Amino acid sequence: MQMEIQHSIRTWLANKTGLTTTWIYDGVKLPTVKPFLTIEQMPNAVSQLSKLRETMLTTYRFQVGLYANSSSERARLQDQVRTLFLFEDIPLITATTPAETVGSFYVQLSAETPIPAEDVSSTTNFHHLYFDIAVEITQNRSDI
Repeated sequence: MQMEIQHSIRTWLANKTGLTTTWIYDGVKLPTVKPFLTIEQMPNAVSQLSKLRETMLTTYRFQVGLYANSSSERARLQDQVRTLFLFEDIPLITATTPAETVGSFYVQLSAETPIPAEDVSSTTNFHHLYFDIAVEITQNRSDI
């Protein structure tokens, strides 16, 4: 499910914003043309909701990066992406059949963190911030 959720968020953000949206993984190179978005997996959490492990809750966490050309562009795009996260549902797309939509979900936005550039020679890291988002999925033993 995690791959489907991350793929769905990446595809949805690219379609809604028109920005290049890059999946972060080991060895990936960031785009050189700004503005762009990134999506990266963060630690997940699993909770038992019922006796005998009949129902489990998995919280899938992601960090969405926004890289802009200026602080004013970052603020404008930050407002746009925040509004999308707060009010729109995201189509759930299967990872094995990318054109197949099998449902939808919402994300929970928990933080927006601006990140100052540590190295002034790395202009890619100027004017960026991260959104921390989570998706909660409940699974029943009978669904397996």
